[in-house]
Formats: sequence, C-alpha cells, structure tokens
Amino acid sequence: MKVLITGHKGQIGSVLAQKIKHVGIDLIDGQNLLTCNLPKNIDIVFHLAAQSSVEPSWHDPLHDLDNIRITARIVKEYPKAKIIYTSSCATINPVSPYGFSKWASGEYIKKFHDNYVICVLPNVFGVRKSVVDIFSKTDTVTIYGDGKNIRSYVHVNDIVDGLIKAIDWKKGEYFMGGTNKTVLQLAKGKNIKYKPARREAKSGVIPNTTPNWKPTITL
Repeated sequence: MKVLITGHKGQIGSVLAQKIKHVGIDLIDGQNLLTCNLPKNIDIVFHLAAQSSVEPSWHDPLHDLDNIRITARIVKEYPKAKIIYTSSCATINPVSPYGFSKWASGEYIKKFHDNYVICVLPNVFGVRKSVVDIFSKTDTVTIYGDGKNIRSYVHVNDIVDGLIKAIDWKKGEYFMGGTNKTVLQLAKGKNIKYKPARREAKSGVIPNTTPNWKPTITL
C-alpha cells in the first residue's frame, strides 16, 4: 500500500510518521495543502492536517474554513483511497469555529466519499501542548473557569496505534475515548490560578467504540 499522511510533521502526525512507511505533506515544509501538488496512486490517506486549536478559531474563523476546503480537496483527489480522518470531541454539539470546521469536514467525507474511517479523538496528551503536559511541568497552573469540566485523555502513542489499526476497520465513525478526569483532578497538589472560563465546550467525554483498540498508557 502507498500511504499519504497530511500533517506528517504535526504533533500526532510526526509520531505516526515514525511508525509507518509513507509520503507526507505538511505546512511546515512550506506546502499549502490547498494548492500544492498531491502525490498520485495513493491507497491510504491519514488526513491529520488542520488548524487544531479552539481559542485561535474565535479570532480567525476564516482560517478554520480551510479545514473544510482541504478535506474537500483530499476527497476529490483520492476517490478510490481509504481516508482515515482524525476528528475531535469538539465536534459533538460544536460551539466554536474550530469544532464546527472539524464536524463539517467529517460530514463532507461521509457525504462524498465511499471508503472512510473517522476517528473522533479525545484530548491527546504527550504532545507538549495538552493540559496534562503543561500541568506536569510546573508547580503553578492556570485553570479557566471552575475546573470541574470532565474530559477524556489518551496518550499520543495509543492514538497512533489506533490509527494504524483503523486501516482494517470497516467504514464508519469510531470514538477513541480513554481516562476521564476533571481539570481540578489534574491540578491536584498544584498551586492554582483561576481565570474566566473560555468559550469552548466545558466537557469532552467520549466512549471507546472501536472494534479492537484500547489505551494502554495510564494518565
């Protein structure tokens, strides 16, 4: 099989790229995924490339629309390939431009592509920017809101193992949930500074609905 990874130098894509032979395209390499030349004769597309932060999407929502446009280009270019798309728990009743763009991209794939697996990801830690990673490296932490919101957490290595397994999953959408914790639980033993709540969804709990995958790295 010839495998394409979009966003192969991103926080999840770079880990996946170490584990599977692939062709990669990435903005970090100066490639605009809306206009760059796309490789031919691809059998599997791991579509990870996206603007992936909630808070910046409020300030530049037009940029998030590129998530949809890039997805549409991938669907058009690879009608016979299997597309494995990384969605987000932010797509469940989306309340931010980011969440909406990821939701709309998944719906576009469902509507216009015949062979896909959509993986709905929780909060992924081990990627440097997760709240888990940030809290683990400091004695004083900042919590936005009251910290009682519950979210699912899975390590990036487990997520990547699941994405590789998804090559053999049947067409459909799968949730890849893990350990559920409040932000206050993650901050236990830390000095806490509180700031006003942000506008994104307060909780992001998802189950594990995959056929043969489960997390192995504990929070």
